[in-house]
Amino acid sequence: MLRALLLLSLALPAFAQPSDRVILISIDGFAAYHLTNQELELPNIRRLIRDGVWAASSETVFPSVTHPSHTTILTGVEPRIHGVLSNGLVDRETGERFHPTNKRRKEIVLAPTLFDAAKAKGLATASFFWPETREDPAIDFNIAEVFDPDRKADIGAVDPGVLEELRGAGIPIDLYFQWYGSDRMMAADRILAESAAYALEKYKPGLLAIHFLVTDEQQHEHGPHHYLAQTALTHTDAAVGLLVDAVERLGLRGSTTFIVAADHGFHSVYHKMNVRPAFERAGVADKVELAGYGWTLSIRKQDNFRDSTDLPKLEQAFAELEELPNIARIVRPEDMHGLGLPRFEESKYVRGQYMVLPDIDTFLTVEPHDSMERVRLEEPSHGHGYLPTHPRMYTSLVLSGAGIKRGETIGHVRNLDIAPTVARLLGLTLENVSGRVLEEALAK
Repeated sequence: MLRALLLLSLALPAFAQPSDRVILISIDGFAAYHLTNQELELPNIRRLIRDGVWAASSETVFPSVTHPSHTTILTGVEPRIHGVLSNGLVDRETGERFHPTNKRRKEIVLAPTLFDAAKAKGLATASFFWPETREDPAIDFNIAEVFDPDRKADIGAVDPGVLEELRGAGIPIDLYFQWYGSDRMMAADRILAESAAYALEKYKPGLLAIHFLVTDEQQHEHGPHHYLAQTALTHTDAAVGLLVDAVERLGLRGSTTFIVAADHGFHSVYHKMNVRPAFERAGVADKVELAGYGWTLSIRKQDNFRDSTDLPKLEQAFAELEELPNIARIVRPEDMHGLGLPRFEESKYVRGQYMVLPDIDTFLTVEPHDSMERVRLEEPSHGHGYLPTHPRMYTSLVLSGAGIKRGETIGHVRNLDIAPTVARLLGLTLENVSGRVLEEALAK
């Protein structure tokens, strides 16, 4: 009997792999509050919830914008570690301005990704318009998110062999690039889903990631609660359903895990406030560069700034701002790591040594007049990028399928937790992550 038990224990793996494949779906701007809106038609995502786990909310990273967040989802580390600090970067040493997703993945992402871990295990991989994946050697079938100078999706960045294969399968992939950013973008996202379903059927990748964007476009244009924004969410739900149906048609449902995530929430802002006068009154307006507009004002000390005499003046400006009800906080050099960002001297892409952050209902401006009165914007701004700890920036997160509990709700989690959880599901090695495995979501 003892010998039989010993032989059995030797035959079992130390850690069972709960899933054969993970389909990681990002719905851009899919806020946690969207998922709690029961009037919003999301039948496919709600079906995944019934069969899986729904997180009450998930916390993204700072700034709560697309590219830092998507890279965090793939790496499980903060922007200060993976290197993608914003949607647009400026190299202080060369003056180059660029979109990080237009760089080769190895140039811009400094941390290992789930794709790296999947390839190391010998899994096939596929990616569909996921940010920061250009020329990624760890992705076998890849439509990378790259933009041309007019901010249109760049078909020239895709392997011609991939495009020809999709055309041969009857998928109108060229229309995706023609319709991207247009009023036909909802149909374009369905084409992307059809492309992913094709790759799933032909290659059965162990890790497939797809990024849907029409939801972001419509919320920026109309606001998160507009009927066209909600229509976009429902349309993307239908694209999710196409992938779920493909998995079921192929008989892979019992071995596949779906994860539906997002990069940020959305909020509408109706007011602005000019903060330049505080720096002028303190006598440092000509010694600092005030950069940015909106929820983040970056402050960079210029060459004529002298710490011995000008730091007290800068603190005087900060003290005046901190007395204002619409200023949330002053971020100093020692606070940067707490926000998940590198300090100024640690990265040539950091814009300044300090930041001023308002409340979520106010944009900051730097204008050449003396008034600091909070006034109404001519047109409201619908966007994201605010502190990730604010509930309006919380994202949705759904896990369903192989290795996941059924019909349960878990509490507030973080986007940092997605990569280590995917790694556990697939039995991958992903070291030095900042997030944790969502054990409360996993079936025992």
